[in-house]
Amino acid sequence: MLTLKGCSDRQERLRARLNAEGVGAVVLTDHLEIYYLTGVLLCGYPAFQFPAFLYFETDGCSWLAAHTEEGEALVDDRLTYEWHIMSTMNPDPVRQLNEAVSSGLSGGKPVSRIGWQEEGLDRLLAETVDARLAPDAWVPVDDLLAGLHKRKDADELALLRKSVEVDLAAYTRAREVIEPGVNELDVLAEAQQAAMKAAGEVVYHGGDYQAGVIGGTARDRTIEAGELYIIDAQSTYRGYWSDLARTFAVGGAPTDLQMSVYEHLAGILRDVPDLVKPGGSASALWKTIDTRIREHAHLSEAGLIHHGGHGVGLRAHEAPDINRDRDAVFEVGDVFSCEPGAYSDELRAGIRLENTFAITSRGVQNLSDYPLDLIPFKW
Repeated sequence: MLTLKGCSDRQERLRARLNAEGVGAVVLTDHLEIYYLTGVLLCGYPAFQFPAFLYFETDGCSWLAAHTEEGEALVDDRLTYEWHIMSTMNPDPVRQLNEAVSSGLSGGKPVSRIGWQEEGLDRLLAETVDARLAPDAWVPVDDLLAGLHKRKDADELALLRKSVEVDLAAYTRAREVIEPGVNELDVLAEAQQAAMKAAGEVVYHGGDYQAGVIGGTARDRTIEAGELYIIDAQSTYRGYWSDLARTFAVGGAPTDLQMSVYEHLAGILRDVPDLVKPGGSASALWKTIDTRIREHAHLSEAGLIHHGGHGVGLRAHEAPDINRDRDAVFEVGDVFSCEPGAYSDELRAGIRLENTFAITSRGVQNLSDYPLDLIPFKW
């Protein structure tokens, strides 16, 4: 889990940003933001999500209202609400939470400017905050929080590394079972089991598991010799995501074109650590990848038809986004995936390769050192 030391550092950075904006307190309801700041993961994906509420004063106390007091949280106080009757979930958890929030805000000091998440705050809770604290202004903090997430701390990196390890265990098992006549659902099921064994607990693993097409979840369909099987899969481990991609030749006998395109894309991916620098443009990287892809005669017209990667962390897609149409600046502390891809009918249907990288003060590090082989191996 996230460490209390890491959470304390993140809280201090948040307080500094809030103080600079003249915000006296912030209210947060997103489980991921609550986890990021307090260290308590109230719900792991994809289990039931009960609503929660974090009240965080810029120069004062903090408290958390949730359905449970389990888990250590870096807050001054914790409140709970009743989520069930004899283990049957209550149908009105937000109203139950709101009663706890109303109690927690009773007697609170006035706040002239209060921060909130436009993407997440329920209206009922907002009205209670407004009635209890009577702020003069509501200040959105979504972009502020997104900016904080770009810099990964040591405890976050540890969880990201473990998430990558879990994801790669799934890829290893998938490589072992891929052969003509195997059902896509069975490939996914074997990979999911391997991911959970690597994690030592129930985790999510899934993503693109269709053979012979660009992407899509596994189907009740047997894979065929000669197809390329793109697996672009994600895993979560204790709140943090990994996102990787490999492509395999079903039957283990790729055509010359398939092998040529594969090696071309693999070369681009291997060069990523030399293409990214702090202060560099993510859109510029997308253009570089697109240009490099077009250097192959078979790909000169198509180029890169999707993003070139994205940040990875508490969410599967974060900043920086390696995108033609939306720019970002690379910074020390960023963790991002890069995924060159190329597709055509002749390739049956294409190739996508993806690794995850961390930008450190010493350079760009590949967090997913794993073979780049078109032909799946058998133990």
